[in-house]
Amino acid sequence: MTDKIYDLAVIGAGIMGLSAAFIAASDGPEKRIVIAERDIVGSGTSGFAPGIQINICRNQKERSLIDCGSKFWRGIYPDGQWPKGRDCDVFWLTRNPSELAKQSSAGHLTPSTSFALAERLLSLQQFVVPGDVSVVLDRGSYCQVDSIIQDLAQRLKIKGVSISERTSITRIRKGPRNILLQTSDNSELATKRAILAIGPWLPGSPLRRHLTDESGLRVKKVVALHLAARPTPNCPMIGLFDDYAFLIPMIEQGYWLFSFTSQEWDVKPVSDELRLSSDDLARATAILAKWFSAEVPAVASARVFCDCYSADGVPFSRPAKDIAGLHVIGGGSGNGFRFGPACAQEAVRSLYFCG
Repeated sequence: MTDKIYDLAVIGAGIMGLSAAFIAASDGPEKRIVIAERDIVGSGTSGFAPGIQINICRNQKERSLIDCGSKFWRGIYPDGQWPKGRDCDVFWLTRNPSELAKQSSAGHLTPSTSFALAERLLSLQQFVVPGDVSVVLDRGSYCQVDSIIQDLAQRLKIKGVSISERTSITRIRKGPRNILLQTSDNSELATKRAILAIGPWLPGSPLRRHLTDESGLRVKKVVALHLAARPTPNCPMIGLFDDYAFLIPMIEQGYWLFSFTSQEWDVKPVSDELRLSSDDLARATAILAKWFSAEVPAVASARVFCDCYSADGVPFSRPAKDIAGLHVIGGGSGNGFRFGPACAQEAVRSLYFCG
């Protein structure tokens, strides 16, 4: 494979890797770019994650990541033309409205009422809002990330980007003139620049040694339940701010998706070993029970996957410590869809304009 020298090789075909390739290919169509994916496109976290865009951030760093990510997605899907998803109202429920206002990045929060929310929730008529809870209206969007992944892959192929599936990179080294990527079959791929974006496989991979600081990286289980209730058209998304949980109306798929934070850490990114546990179900039921006057809607099915979390819960973009021209992005921390494009853009700019 060394007879062909690429301008850029991206390792990993998840949301961050494909975003990086898309940014690089859009900046210069003459670039020769290849994406090496250990399995198939979107087989990792991005193949299972719900993609939500919300205007909530904890600090200025997250605010800049949100702004960059939003601009990136709006450039590809103007006017909310997502492959599977839509722009929508977001009703935030909280007992701490001052903190919600503090974390709002757009400043478009509007006080609302439980009655206004109830009028929009014909498919969840048993959903109730306690009297001491504030209801705040915002805007956001949701989509199926796997549909975005497949669409990006097709757009990249049209731009001339090569996608090599089932190509596992086991070693990265600096050659006399180029970066050499060794594959599991002991062949080599030569490239002038490389971006490592392997998601939850990074903490357990020997390739993590190229990170400037690899401390604090952990893999956490992510759970989303499919509730047996069909959302009606124009349903809003519901954000349970105090629990950082979401009820997402997957209208095209015909169910409500309940996304919440699992407490199971240090799992392996192997789909066959990830299961919905009794603890997960108990936690989900406890959160939902706060909001339903009678029995919580039945769980029809679930999606269980995992993501790589950084120490501060914010994705990172860093030059490798030992190989010039290699950049590492990751630590999606459950927000790869929102924050990933900003990390990808930083990596591409660093490699092409600062290297």
